[in-house]
Amino acid sequence: MINPPEPKQSAVRRHTEEIQPERQYVLKYLTRLLGIRYQWYLVFFIVVLGLFVFSPYFTTLVGLKALLGWQSLYYTSIYRLIYQLCIAIIAWRFGVRKGIIACLVLIVVIYLPFIIGLHQGFLLIDVGLVLLGFVISAVLGRQGDMARRLFQSRSDLQLQTEQLKQEIAERLKAEKELRTLSLGAIESLVFALEAKDKYSAGHSRRVARIAMAVGKRMLSEEDMEDLRYGSLLHDVGKIAVDQLVQNKASTLTPNEYAHIMIHVQAGTEIVKPIVNSKVVALIEHHHDQYQCDSTEQTLTGEDIPLGARIIALADAFDAMTSNRPYRAAMSPAVAIREIQDYKGTQFDPVVADAFLEIPPAEINAIIENKGELSP
Repeated sequence: MINPPEPKQSAVRRHTEEIQPERQYVLKYLTRLLGIRYQWYLVFFIVVLGLFVFSPYFTTLVGLKALLGWQSLYYTSIYRLIYQLCIAIIAWRFGVRKGIIACLVLIVVIYLPFIIGLHQGFLLIDVGLVLLGFVISAVLGRQGDMARRLFQSRSDLQLQTEQLKQEIAERLKAEKELRTLSLGAIESLVFALEAKDKYSAGHSRRVARIAMAVGKRMLSEEDMEDLRYGSLLHDVGKIAVDQLVQNKASTLTPNEYAHIMIHVQAGTEIVKPIVNSKVVALIEHHHDQYQCDSTEQTLTGEDIPLGARIIALADAFDAMTSNRPYRAAMSPAVAIREIQDYKGTQFDPVVADAFLEIPPAEINAIIENKGELSP
């Protein structure tokens, strides 16, 4: 199975992920405040600031100026605060350029009384108020621009990530379908080869069913899938073996035995392009003995893949309970005693114990080729 490539993480994304969740929440909703257009923000602040600026003149007309406190020093402080707040919000929301434009527009509103000949109450407005507005426009406007770019980059990255995930899922689906089709073709080839030989007919299916019965007591769901394919395809390499040698009725010579064993290497080469490395290892080591002094066997004991140890036992059990050219089939009881006798030497003792837990009725059904292989 091909592992999907992990998308590279850009500096913008790393910076975004470093921001604490609560800050992300504030930034997001400050930069998208209500989603209102710039013109409406400006109109709203002009109205608010304009009403505040012109209120003293309107209240004077009706004699309420002293009553409402327009002559108090607090009036000037609140007035300046409103001006700076307007600039800060607009600059943060819309950036430096529009923040400065808003600053100029609000200055016009502030000085409008002078333009129309009203001079009362505005002599305390100094240049510092205007300069501070420009500073706020520059600082908060730049931060607002950066925040918007940051979240836009994050949104783009999220969109690209979702597209990449979808492409990977589609590719994996196509690969899985192709892999299933290829494996099905090879399985059909194995079954066709076995059907030509009365001694091996149904062998791979029976081995797979025995292996799955043992594996469900020992393996995870993912490993069970590998075991299923490994057990079904463990003898696919016998396409390279001479049938006359394989079905010889007398004892095999060392050369003949070596010739039959080439099916292990041939099988791994056949399946390698379409299965993962775990399945290849199961086929490669399915004839390895748990304890072996031979230099020809590279792995022993628990270094042998667990699935291969399971297939080795299932393969041996089916061979013992099947007719062969050189002997008749053993009964299940005799074959089970053989496994008990060779537990810890030829067979992994843990695997053997798991096999011995299988109910006799299930073993008999497997031997008689009854039932279907579980997926």
